[in-house]
Amino acid sequence: MEIKRVIVPVATIWTSKDAPRKEDQLALTGDVKKWVSEMSLESSIDLADGNRLATQALFNDQVLVDYTEGGWAKVSVLGQPDDKSLDGYSGWVPTKLLGPEALTSVNKTTAEVKVAVKSTTLFDAQKQPLMDISMGTTFKQIAEEDNLLKVQTPFGSGFIQADSIKLPVVGGNVGETIVKMAEQYMGLRYLWAGISSYGFDCSGLTYNLHRVLEIQIPRDADDQSQNGMPVSPEELLPGDLLFFAYDHGTGYVHHVGIYMGNGQMIQSRTIGKNIDIGTLTEMRYAPELEGARRYWR
Repeated sequence: MEIKRVIVPVATIWTSKDAPRKEDQLALTGDVKKWVSEMSLESSIDLADGNRLATQALFNDQVLVDYTEGGWAKVSVLGQPDDKSLDGYSGWVPTKLLGPEALTSVNKTTAEVKVAVKSTTLFDAQKQPLMDISMGTTFKQIAEEDNLLKVQTPFGSGFIQADSIKLPVVGGNVGETIVKMAEQYMGLRYLWAGISSYGFDCSGLTYNLHRVLEIQIPRDADDQSQNGMPVSPEELLPGDLLFFAYDHGTGYVHHVGIYMGNGQMIQSRTIGKNIDIGTLTEMRYAPELEGARRYWR
């Protein structure tokens, strides 16, 4: 097994090599932004109903390659903790979306930086535009030149705007900042298994927001509900995660939202819907509240 890096803005990880459909060709090349924008409602719903997607990985993310077969790689996405695999969320990805060899360390690396804005441009070593990348994309910083950060990429050195790693909105504390960051995505279309600015599922949204703030949490809602600090209803603060489970809140956790205060939460609601604000008294949620967890301090 070896570690490789994602070399497209977003690599979609499939449950099997046969899961992609004819309309998924853009995803197979890493152009998730266009893929999502052109996807029909019926096609979006089928991603979940057909059990097609496992998760996604962002540019420069590390994946552990178990083996390759017919242009596909069976991988585990490092940095996406999952109770089913110690190595991370697993699935299949086209080998062409991965770098040709494992990345070696660079002694001059000064810090790890994450894209904090919705998207930004990655420039190559000659400072020519290479691709647009999503919030949450992570790099090792090598140097700073004027208003650009020199970063390590699978292609060698590259550049991003220095301002792209600065939080565009900030609250009074980390929890309030999580809420404000989420509010930027109001109206964004839900994407099953999505973790990028081009589309999130419910836990993909909470995972990426915490990732930007240097807080590692599990990838899925059921795992997120088992970690962090338990919070009682009377102690809820903005930024806490709310979990909802089948069987009147006692079964499998199937949804997560972000508490905003005043009985409201912001969420990537469900397939076919958009990121919106819901209330804890909604019939859909009130009977299923499983509990709350806090990952921020």
